[in-house]
Amino acid sequence: MSHSYRILTVSGEIASGTSTLTKVLLGQLPEWNRLNTGDKFRQICSEHGMSIQGVASLPDSVHRRVDDWQVGMAQTGEQIIIESRLAGWLTRDIRDVCRVFCYAPLAIRIKRYSEREGCTISQAREDIQHRDSRDREKYRSMYGVKDYRREEYYSLFLNSAQRTPASLATEVVQFLENPRQG
Repeated sequence: MSHSYRILTVSGEIASGTSTLTKVLLGQLPEWNRLNTGDKFRQICSEHGMSIQGVASLPDSVHRRVDDWQVGMAQTGEQIIIESRLAGWLTRDIRDVCRVFCYAPLAIRIKRYSEREGCTISQAREDIQHRDSRDREKYRSMYGVKDYRREEYYSLFLNSAQRTPASLATEVVQFLENPRQG
């Protein structure tokens, strides 16, 4: 099956459905591979004896190394799904990259996070709001990004609260095969 894009990025805030969408996409695109920066950061945090909650406290040099790694993959790779909060923004000037952003209302994200992490709704709200704020500040200080969530950076902007992961994945695959004319 021929695609108009070499690379697919899947970005979104915490518990917006990026991992679920990526897993479903891999089922529909079996020849594609997954690059997950969250997994990379979990590994780095573990090596530093900290939880993923501490990722923003890692030195900027570590963040830049991971970001450079994903940009390099986007520049030279083929049939790779890059799942990363900032991947769409980082690859905004690279040709042949389809950039997907998943979003969901905060209440939905809190419920998903609470179920996934086994914590209370109150704790989930606190964790999400803290991480979202900290991440946005990190991106602003490192790259001058005012808001990586702006639609202009993405090929597709998908509300994961209104549809099933399978229907979202089908829309992405159809877009890969036949991009809309802008």
